[in-house]
Amino acid sequence: MPVTALGDLDHAVVTAGGVDVREVDPKTMQSKLCPGLYFAGEILDVDARTGGYNLQIAWSTAQAAARAGA
Repeated sequence: MPVTALGDLDHAVVTAGGVDVREVDPKTMQSKLCPGLYFAGEILDVDARTGGYNLQIAWSTAQAAARAGA
């Protein structure tokens, strides 16, 4: 299904703020500052024009952490 329009920031579903992604190993979602601590989903500081696909980042990051043995 093609995206035909973008909503404004007042209606965005992804929130800004959270754990800086530079402090997280993207392959395992493990903290670079505190080994054994893993992050997934909206706790991470990722915001973009997602078109409602913020659930995908939640599922993908959770899968990466699970595969890493979290």
